[in-house]
Amino acid sequence: MPAFLAAALLCVFTSFAFAANLDVSASYRMRALSYHNLNLNPLARNNHAFLANDARLGIAVRRIGLEKLGAGSDTTMDVGLLLHAVGVAGSSSTLESQPFDRIARHYPSSDLTPFIENAYLRVNRPWSYPVRGTFGRQNYRLASGLLLDDDGAGLTGIVLSGELPWWGLRAEGFVFSDRDARFSAPNALELFGLTVDLPTEGTWQLSQLFERDRALQPVFGCSYVLPGETTRRECLVSKIVKSFSSLRYQIHYGPMVFDGEAALQRGSAVPTGPSPAPNHITYQGDAQVIRAKWKQRLYKTGEGIARLSLARGSGDDPATATRDEAFFPARGHRFQGLERNGFGEFFAATPYDAFGGNYSTSSASGLRDGASGIIVVGGGYTPPAYKGFVFDIDYFLFQAERIRQGSRTLGMEWDFRIRYALQDQFTISATAALFKAGTASNPTRGSSKKYALEVSGRF
Repeated sequence: MPAFLAAALLCVFTSFAFAANLDVSASYRMRALSYHNLNLNPLARNNHAFLANDARLGIAVRRIGLEKLGAGSDTTMDVGLLLHAVGVAGSSSTLESQPFDRIARHYPSSDLTPFIENAYLRVNRPWSYPVRGTFGRQNYRLASGLLLDDDGAGLTGIVLSGELPWWGLRAEGFVFSDRDARFSAPNALELFGLTVDLPTEGTWQLSQLFERDRALQPVFGCSYVLPGETTRRECLVSKIVKSFSSLRYQIHYGPMVFDGEAALQRGSAVPTGPSPAPNHITYQGDAQVIRAKWKQRLYKTGEGIARLSLARGSGDDPATATRDEAFFPARGHRFQGLERNGFGEFFAATPYDAFGGNYSTSSASGLRDGASGIIVVGGGYTPPAYKGFVFDIDYFLFQAERIRQGSRTLGMEWDFRIRYALQDQFTISATAALFKAGTASNPTRGSSKKYALEVSGRF
């Protein structure tokens, strides 16, 4: 069906080619991956090796004139379609096993069957107003992606953006409906909000996101005992409404690049289940992410780049049974193809979840029971390129923001990467990630490794 739709749209798009611009894009990314000791436990290592494929084919007709809107109108329309396919080769069970099953569920298809990532209609400057509206399935990232990112799966909805008449302000509003409607209305996730950009020496960005989640799910750290019982029950909730407010600042100043975002989470949920909890559940969390780079020319050898990363997400306080302090957006950035993406090539942490461990899909955060929220401190350096080859080295330290007892150290990781690119169209790279688990991840403090060889191209 997607192939037939692509062929039909190509015929339609070609008819517009003489009056507009027809763009065709394609990309392919193959990763040979080897994971050692995903369980962080030398007694049950859980090794995996496979080829990950990520392919895209896009067709778009841009700047279709809409003359009937009035004489002198500069209103135009874009129509686009993007097919996306992800899948693995070399292992038939990888995507069915932990922790890869959670990644695979993010995409409509994960067996190299193409799915529609984008199918949109965009109207530019209707009636010559400085406004743009995009309708349909589209990619979307809110601010740095801390709160919302489709991660290559696409989101269906509406985005309206435009210029405001004061101080160069730009505003954007959006509404999306996520999750497959075939799973019935109570499973729906609705996302809506707005963002305002203020350009100064850098750019200030104020964002507001609302999540309305109808899915039945447990609350982290919440349990209760009914009268006459001794067994503690977990809190099941539905009709979750969360609000996220964030402030982001970006600046490129000479050799320095800075990007920082801070967010607050508030919300509430209705207890449900056969024996619902007696009180409403509330949400109250926060998170911060800072990334900085410094480029420095070195004598005779070229330009080196030093970088620093800091991140923190609040964890749940076990003393507050009906309040969840763990920061956790439903659709924050965490995936790239069929791999986790975050701080560290192996642990791939965000301020609220991480990858690895035999408990990775038994808890929302991917951490052991009793640990929540993640603190990341990272640093790295890229020396000057040698004959086109670039070498990166990075170090990360991970800690739990909250833990019931014991050490908070989740682990440490060294990443090494060598890469070579031809005109940003063809890239080959090799990566080695060495992770040492901390006591908070596994008392045995096992070592884990990830090796990757990547070949990618696009036009």
